Amino acid sequence: KQGPSARESGPAPAQPRRGFGRADACGGGGNFAETNGSMSTSTPRSCAEADEEPERRRTSLVYFLFLIAYLSVQFGHGCNIGVAVSLPGSSKAMNLALGSWVMVGVCLGLPITPWLCRTFGVFQVCSICVLVDFVVILMMMWPGISLPQIYFVRFLVGFFEAPFLPYLQEWLARFGKHTWNVWNTVLHAMVPLGENLGYIVAQELVAAGYCWQWAFAGQALALAVAAIGVYYVGGRRYLDLSYGDKTQTFVDDQPAGAVSHRSLDGSCEGSPLSEDLGSGDAEVEYPVTERWMVYWATNASLAAQLGFLSGAKYVIRDYATNLGFSLHFTIFTFSAIALIGPALGGSVTMSGGVVRPDQWSQHKRTLTFLACTSSVAAVVAVMLPYLPQSLFWPALFVTFTAAGGVYPAAQGIINIALTASRVIEASVYQVQCNNILFAMPMPYLIGRSMDQFGYAASFHVVTCLQLLSAAGFVFAVVAATFTEERSAWHRLVNRGRRDSSEGPDGQTSDIELTQQCREGRRSSDSENDENGRLVRGGGGL
Repeated sequence: KQGPSARESGPAPAQPRRGFGRADACGGGGNFAETNGSMSTSTPRSCAEADEEPERRRTSLVYFLFLIAYLSVQFGHGCNIGVAVSLPGSSKAMNLALGSWVMVGVCLGLPITPWLCRTFGVFQVCSICVLVDFVVILMMMWPGISLPQIYFVRFLVGFFEAPFLPYLQEWLARFGKHTWNVWNTVLHAMVPLGENLGYIVAQELVAAGYCWQWAFAGQALALAVAAIGVYYVGGRRYLDLSYGDKTQTFVDDQPAGAVSHRSLDGSCEGSPLSEDLGSGDAEVEYPVTERWMVYWATNASLAAQLGFLSGAKYVIRDYATNLGFSLHFTIFTFSAIALIGPALGGSVTMSGGVVRPDQWSQHKRTLTFLACTSSVAAVVAVMLPYLPQSLFWPALFVTFTAAGGVYPAAQGIINIALTASRVIEASVYQVQCNNILFAMPMPYLIGRSMDQFGYAASFHVVTCLQLLSAAGFVFAVVAATFTEERSAWHRLVNRGRRDSSEGPDGQTSDIELTQQCREGRRSSDSENDENGRLVRGGGGL
């Protein structure tokens, strides 16, 4: 307080205006800055954001190097297809079987991936597999390598590349939880990009008179550079997923505006009820319990979708050249369609304006989107053999564009449907389902069909896979509706249960778990208010 003498002494001399920098701002709430005669307290949040900026840049760089490595892996698969359709010989089945042997290796490597990751660590397993895969790819450079030897090498490549995608999905769930929708879409966009680049390079090398083995030399070089860069930039801090804790977000099938965060040990953590789940910064949402029927319906439908996209690569060369198109025009036109079409369709899903595949609270909207887009692609696909020559390529472009929107949306449902504790298992089951149903037997069966029935009948079979995919996504929508906790069908079939809050597998229902988290937050807030009153009362006494 100022006394009379202080007031009579006149105004205090003007003090120099003092700003504050990073050191003052991060010093706590006791540092102030005077601006225009007012005092403002520095916010620690701005300091935290400044500290996190280098971490975000480093994470983004590691993610970019992962994209290069994954692109090189898919480039090798595309080279394999390009070599298979370019090899001379009277049997298409034996040549196209190159694609089957890769999938045989993946199918044998995937079942042991979860056990190896739990026993030795996912980082250690993937590090060894990358090193061995690099050596195996170099085996393709062996002079005068025969077709059976190529079978064996491609089998080893598929076996040691099996843990790559499950590891990348787990890494995205850990380090890309705020940008998962975009990062996951871009990651899976490397599949068509790499395959089509390898598809073009291998065939053009053969057509130009060069050895196709140079394509695999380029793949090995790109994989080595990307892997070294990832390890140098990221280190164990960004690559070893055993570090740190993982928190997953649980939601009801149709939450009443509340989202509860539950750590893997079962404790509830408060989350603002006003959180905007549609924003780009929303974390990945998972259901409380596994949704197996929705998972497998989406999984099988996506496998049929990928079967159509991959199967077209094996038949389009012979089918289009017999329609009168030149070889180079067919290769480049189809590759451009296979690249641009899925990119345009995937950008709709990636934007987040139509669907949010990483939010379980919107899973039925995502499944409806999948059913509609796959149905459009199916209608156009079955019309392809009956269209005139001038409309063939535009119609194929429409088909691939519609089909391109399916992949990232379905991948999002598959990754979250089994909760955050089963991200690796969900990815393993997804790849295994695709390999067993289509990717492994399809190349050989398409080759056998072309040997026995010709290219036209084989093209009809491939287009029917898109129709099968659309029917599967429609079934997934029905399954999501009838397995929902609040549906009348679900209440009818579970009416005989003694405790309505207990799920079919003995676990509490989604609604009950969320209600418990709400009650826990309210009781915690009440205790905090009571403690605050006691502290304030004690200070007054």
